[in-house]
Amino acid sequence: MKIIKRLQKLKPAFWDHRDIAGTHSHTGFNFTRKWKLIVLFTSFMALLPLFVMTLVDSRLTHRTIEDEMKSSMSKILNSAAASISLSKDLKKSALKYVALLDSGEDNDIFVVNETGTLLTPSFHYGKAGTPNALNTKQFKDKAGIEEDIALDGKAIIAGYARIPDSSLIVVLVKNKKWLTDLWFKPRLKLVGYLAVSIVLILLSIMGSTYLVGRIHSADRKRIKALHHAEYANKLASIGRLASGVAHEINNPLAIINQKTGLIMDLFTLKKDLSSDERLMPLAKDVLDAVKRCGTITRRLLDFARHMEPSIQPVNIGMIIGQVLAFLEKEAERRCITISVENEDFIPNFECDRGSLQQVFLNLIENAFAAMEDGGRLNICVRFKKKQKVTISVSDNGKGISDDDIHKIFEPFYSSKNDHWGSGLGLSITYGLVKEIGGDIIVKSTVGEGTCFTLTLPLNAEAKNGKR
Repeated sequence: MKIIKRLQKLKPAFWDHRDIAGTHSHTGFNFTRKWKLIVLFTSFMALLPLFVMTLVDSRLTHRTIEDEMKSSMSKILNSAAASISLSKDLKKSALKYVALLDSGEDNDIFVVNETGTLLTPSFHYGKAGTPNALNTKQFKDKAGIEEDIALDGKAIIAGYARIPDSSLIVVLVKNKKWLTDLWFKPRLKLVGYLAVSIVLILLSIMGSTYLVGRIHSADRKRIKALHHAEYANKLASIGRLASGVAHEINNPLAIINQKTGLIMDLFTLKKDLSSDERLMPLAKDVLDAVKRCGTITRRLLDFARHMEPSIQPVNIGMIIGQVLAFLEKEAERRCITISVENEDFIPNFECDRGSLQQVFLNLIENAFAAMEDGGRLNICVRFKKKQKVTISVSDNGKGISDDDIHKIFEPFYSSKNDHWGSGLGLSITYGLVKEIGGDIIVKSTVGEGTCFTLTLPLNAEAKNGKR
């Protein structure tokens, strides 16, 4: 398992990339497929000529060396046969001639008669006088080259030449392994060139991996920036819409509130109506409903007022309370317990109020989505040294697996089902936190819950100033 995990770390970032931003999966840009095509094409075009040249060269060189060796053997044997045939005592001359030559495993020269009996010692076939040591029936011509297997089982090339007007045959045997060695040694340089070429190809593959990885990274940043801008525009539009809706609702609410108060005054003035115990409670219920609607519209106006980005003094506890106010009804409906720990004194600090609201809204909604009914959400605010504040948002939901936890801040990644969840919430949250100069980390255990921890500076502005 450790080896597999180490190998997983070697995988490029784009290896498991899936472009799910598009409508159809087959229209996405497959970085892994492009990388494979580049590597295969580069390797094929580089290695094919090398292998073809190596194959052709090996065959031609092997054939050339073999032909040269056979030609050399024929010259030696013909020269020996000619020299011996000039002597009156052919046998004595043959023995004397062979004795003068340097005979061994790779250059075994000896004399046999027609029956295959050795007249001189042979490295491969034995001592002088050995009968039937060699099958001379294969020597059909006056001279020639034949391939054979020696008595010791080694493959050999046997050249022969018949001495004219005698039954003597001069035989020269060379070990075929010597021929292979003679061919192979010069080929080591060619193998070295091939190895160097393969190393260069591997380097080109690494270069291709790096380039595709850079393209993938740039593409991810481009998509993230585009969707971040689109998301911000949508939020601004929603803010303007919410502001308009709130104003439109406030007008009839004011009328309802005014008329209901007038009705209650009339009930009080007229004794026949004030004695009816049903009318006054009903009027009070109307006023309570108007107050609740007024509270909701004020929250909408307050939230919408900060949709447009701006740097201003903010109170972290107040922002968390405003976000929780929007979600309190859902928490009540699902019986989710929310606790806020904010014992430390946190001074107001300069930050983008709208960005902070959106960050906490995304994190809390994400926690709600991960929890079952009856879950528990805990928000803890702490003051740290070096003028920093940490806010942890933890839940007891289903948690995130180790394989997925490093992907949660990527655009379009979502652990929710296919019917909802765009996969942009945490990605945008990460971008917003970074823009205001903070940091965010996540820890999670499957089946136990997840904790997001934000670290925000108390004396730093957004990276880009007023966005």
